[in-house]
Parts: sequence; structure tokens; C-alpha cells
Amino acid sequence: MTARWPLPTDAPLVAAIVATRNRFWRDAIALWRDIFRHGSNDALAAGCIAEAALRIGEQGIADQMLDQFETVPDFLDRILHADGAASVEPPCGDLASFAFRPDEEIAAFRATHPLADQLPDRLNSVQQAVPLRVSPLTRLRAPKAERVAQKVAALVERRDGDALRRLATDLVERRAAPDALHWAILGIDALGVESGDTAFDALLSGFARYPLGPTPRALADARLYRGLGYPAFARLCLLEAMQQAGRARDRAKIRRRLAALAAERDRWLDDCAILSASDFGSTTPERDALLAHVRERSGPAPLQTEAVSVEPLELAFDWLLDTGLGEAEQYAPDNRLLMVGNTLGCGGMERMLARAYRHFSDGDSFERVDLALLDYADGAPSAFYADEAGVTAEDILLLGRDGDATMPFSLLPGSWKVRAQRLYAHIHDTRPRVIHAWNDLTGLLAAYAGLVAGCPKIIVHFHHTPNVPLSGRAETIASYPAVYRKLRTRLDIRTVFCAEAAARGYAQWWRVPEDERFRVLYNGFDWNIPAIGQAQAKDAIGLAGDRPVVGTVLRFSGVKQPLLWAEAAIALAKDAPDAQFLMVGDGPLRSAVADRFAEAGLAASLHMPGQVDNVPDYLAAMDLFWLTSRTEGLPNVLIEAQFSGVPIAAFDVGGIGETFVAGETGILVPPDDIAGLTHRSLALLRDQEWRDAASAKAVAQADERFSSSAFFEGLRNLY
Repeated sequence: MTARWPLPTDAPLVAAIVATRNRFWRDAIALWRDIFRHGSNDALAAGCIAEAALRIGEQGIADQMLDQFETVPDFLDRILHADGAASVEPPCGDLASFAFRPDEEIAAFRATHPLADQLPDRLNSVQQAVPLRVSPLTRLRAPKAERVAQKVAALVERRDGDALRRLATDLVERRAAPDALHWAILGIDALGVESGDTAFDALLSGFARYPLGPTPRALADARLYRGLGYPAFARLCLLEAMQQAGRARDRAKIRRRLAALAAERDRWLDDCAILSASDFGSTTPERDALLAHVRERSGPAPLQTEAVSVEPLELAFDWLLDTGLGEAEQYAPDNRLLMVGNTLGCGGMERMLARAYRHFSDGDSFERVDLALLDYADGAPSAFYADEAGVTAEDILLLGRDGDATMPFSLLPGSWKVRAQRLYAHIHDTRPRVIHAWNDLTGLLAAYAGLVAGCPKIIVHFHHTPNVPLSGRAETIASYPAVYRKLRTRLDIRTVFCAEAAARGYAQWWRVPEDERFRVLYNGFDWNIPAIGQAQAKDAIGLAGDRPVVGTVLRFSGVKQPLLWAEAAIALAKDAPDAQFLMVGDGPLRSAVADRFAEAGLAASLHMPGQVDNVPDYLAAMDLFWLTSRTEGLPNVLIEAQFSGVPIAAFDVGGIGETFVAGETGILVPPDDIAGLTHRSLALLRDQEWRDAASAKAVAQADERFSSSAFFEGLRNLY
């Protein structure tokens, strides 16, 4: 590496620390995002991104990162609630031209930053790269980069990690040049690098210590980190190289690489002050359009303005809504409906999509109903509700990631380009009267493609509270509020929410007033109540008929908090040793839950049938239904429990309180309050009279509020 950076393993992390320490906030966001995307140092990266975003008023980025914490760190909470003038700082300079010593910067960060305890211990001693001695003869005998690249590609294809590590050892011993080591490093990274991988560390050390001049070194570093998935650090290296390069030919090469990096990152205006159209090697209508758009908005001011730093998704919608639609007119629609969703996998939203598709496909409201999905394959988890929808792969427009995109879809980030292009082609050819998109991401894809095509009505249907998208790692999420703020002012875009809590949450996230455009439509069901009684239902699934059953139906994933459910069950069993526990469903945390019950000596009291088709038969066996989710929109499973007459005890999050009548058909408990859940549940299990009354009321109120007829009539009115 260049003299100021430590060994390559930690260079991006050190650069991010320096950017934060010296208040280069935009550099800090970009560098920490690379680290966060890799899934390393998550709490540190999320906190530093949030700090930088709050300092420069990037609220969308800050919200996304703050949601990564169960409890927001105090120093971020203080910034968040400070007076605007006190918290927002003007943009600072850039890191590329800043002189520093890594060891001093790390020591200062450890001494002063509130998240210093999150720094990895290995940064206690910063190792500098001591150059190797490489003779001309060694250079001649060292393997050529082309040969190494071919060998590595073959080994990666065979997934032969042992042979690849032997090749790496040979390359290091023979003091191969960085262009050859480059391929071996990327190969091992592609197969997965574990902490302390000696072959990988040796490759990085050899790469860093090989004697190169300042410009070749910076170019080699940039190429390597671009391949390893650290584009912000690669750009930093290229900007450094630009400052050091003395020859015009070298500067031209660096500009071309900066241009390629900008195009790959969908940040077409990065470094627009030093890049020209020729640096991109071909015509770039995307960059030309955005340059003209920014010039129009910022007037004669230099292009390195705040507009250049706008997130790619937001900038794409800015251009489309302000410029791209121009005098575009809506088409004369055919009487068709297009539904756009994520998958037909196991989930409440997916089930409602499947049922709605089947209902309107079988009905006479439309001549034809089409279904477009981001992910689907017959027989795969993405097809869990395929039978309920009545579809196979040949009935579905799959919005895959592969292919090419043209303007204006090439303005969109990442895989959004091709997906929106494919969706547009379908809309253009079929001219649906209504597009109904199910959730945030598909809503934006449908809006972009539908507006370009000229669809007269686009409905975006939200089935959860904002916590679900905010908890994701995708950088595009940070742009959702700004984009939806623009879209909601258009008459051809409608929004509908599954619950009042979801509508309130989105109004707060988007920072707009909750008005008549925040329409709520509750999910609806046709429910077949089992003919057998509770004792028979218990016996049918292997439970004791004379012992109480506390149950749930859930996906065993983090947001549903099944391990917390298990802790509550273990606590309840201390006072109700005859209790049985029924957990229906599947997911990544299922085995961990089973292990926890076994550790507590309660394995015999736990029944885990996995995913089942006959959910009503399992609900019929329950005396009390628990839901301990961290967040929810309008959980279908609680509506189903009400139809089955099962009283509920659940954490008061999202729209849970809208699915039953608190105090009459169930109880609400503060989030994560295990003691409150177990104490109040114990009282309910001992009060048969209350449970009988609650059961009768539950069926009546569910039928009144969550019927299929009301749901489909609500959709028909929207359409």
C-alpha cells in the first residue's frame, strides 16, 4: 500500500476511521457503507454512518442505520434531538488530500469516540508494509498474471479451496507481482475468507510489500479493492494517484478508472469536476441527462454541489419526475390488472397477494390479470402459495436481474435497471388499467416503469410498518422516504396500508402529515373452523387433552423473536409446569429454539410440527396464542387465531392491537416484556370463564372486521 496506509486487511477500516475523526462526513458515509455491506463491524459501521448522515442532514441514511440498533446509542440520540442548527454541519473537505498518520488517528479515535469499544483488537498495533527486496531475476521467474488468473478461475469454479491456498503459498514464496497476487486474493475471497486465514493474509502482505512507485501502487490498490467490494476506498486510492501522477498518460488512465467506478456505482456525477465524457470511453446518456438536470437545478454554480451527492435512486426519480416524463401522456388502457410482488413465499403479505390474484383472475372485473414477481420458481420456497394463487412459472412474468437496460431505466441503481425495463416492456405491450404493487420496493419499480409507460393508476400497498424495510442492508432503502414524498403528490399514484399503525409509521418515516392519502384496508379471510373440539384437536397432534397449550404460528426469524418466545415459555413453565407449547412454522432459528427448550429441561413439553397446510387444526388445539414480534404490520396469523376463537397475548407493536379487542379477546403487553407476558398469561390460563367469553367474541369481531368480502370489495373500489 501507499506509505500512509497499514497492511491491506485493515486499510478500508482505517480510512473510515480517519474520515470520521476529521469530519469528512461524505467520505465517512461511503467508506463505512462498504464495511457495513460486508457484514463486518456492523455496530461500529452503522453508528458512524448514522453520525455522519445526521451531521450533514441526510435523514434517510440516518434512519436506516439507527434502525440497526435495538437501543440508539446516547451520543446519536443527542445529535438526533439537538436543535437543527446545532447538529447539522456544512460539508467538509475530502480525505484524498488529507495528510495523517494512521496509528495516531486510531489512538485518537480509541480515546475520544463513543463507539471506540467496537474497534477490533488487531488495530491496537498498526502494521506498516515494509517493502520486499525483489531482484530482476525474481521478477523474470515469477508467474505471469494471465496464467495465474486462468488457474484461479478454474479452481474457483471447482470450489477447490485447498488447491487455491497451495497456489497462494507458491505465489508468495516466488514473490509474484501484485497483478498476479491480485487474482489469487480475489479467488480466496470468492470462496469465503475466515478470520485468521494465513494464506489470504500472506497474499495481502506480499501484495502490500511489493516495491512499486507511488502511482502504480495507488492504481494496484484501487484495482484490488474494487474487486474486493470496497469501491469507496478504491476511489480514494485513485484520487490519491491523480494527485501523484506527473504524466498526462497516467492521469488519463486514472480518469478512465474513476469513470468506470462511477458507472459501476451508479454515481454518474462522482468527480464530475475532473471527468469528461471521453473518460467514459463511449456515449453515456445517463451522465449527460443527469449533468443537464443538475445544471438546470443549480444554475451557474459549480457541479460539485449538494445535488451531485444525492442517492442514485432518488436522483433517478428526480430526473424522471422533473424532466424525463416531459409531455408524456397516459395511454388508453385495456381492462387489465397487473399485480407486482416480491414472491409467493411463506408470509402474510404473500398470502394476501396470492388470494387477491386468484380472486380477480376468477372474477369478471378485468378481462385479464397478470402477475409479475421478483423471485419465483416452481417447487421452491418462493412458490409456497402458488397453489393458493393457482399459478405455475409459465403464468408469471419473472423480473430477473440479468439483461441490459436503456434510458431512463439505466439511471436506476443495481438490479433495479433490468427489472424496471422488463416491467415497462410488459406494461407498454399490455396497457393495464391498474397496476397494484405489494410493498415498498415493488411499489417504486412499478411507479418508475408505469409512469414511463403512461399507466393511469398505480397502487402501492404496504403490508408492514417501516421497521421491516429500515432493518435491511440495501442502500436504496435510504432513498424511499424522499422518493415517496414526491410520488404521493401525483394523482396517478395511490397508497394503501394494511393497518392504521402502518399508515402512522410511514407518515412519520416519510415526514409528511397523515392525511386522506393514507388509506387503510384490512386484510380479509374466509376461514373454515374445524369441526372437532379442542380436546380432539390436541389429541390429533399428539398433545395431552387435559393440559393447557400456549401456541404460535410464525416464521422462525429474528423479527419474530422466537428465542424470546422460548424464554417466556420457560419462565411460564415455572408457575405452570403442566403447560404445553406448540410452535408451528419453520425458519433459520428453529433449531436454536428447540435447543433452548432442551437446555431448560422442557423438550418434552414442546411440539414443533414445522410448516403445515392445515393451520386451523393446530389453532384449534391452543388455549392461548402468543406473538412476540419485534415489529408487525397487520399480522394475518392473529386474525386467523381470532377466527378460530383463540385468545391472544402479544407485544404491542405495529398493527397488532388492531387485530383484536384488547381486554376482551386478548391482551397487549409492552414490547419485550417477558415478565408481563408470563404473569398475565398465567392469569388467563387460570380463568376458563374469561377464555370462553373471549373465544366467542373473537370469532364475531373477526368475521365483522376481517372478512374476505370486505377486503375484496375494498380492492375493487381502489381499482
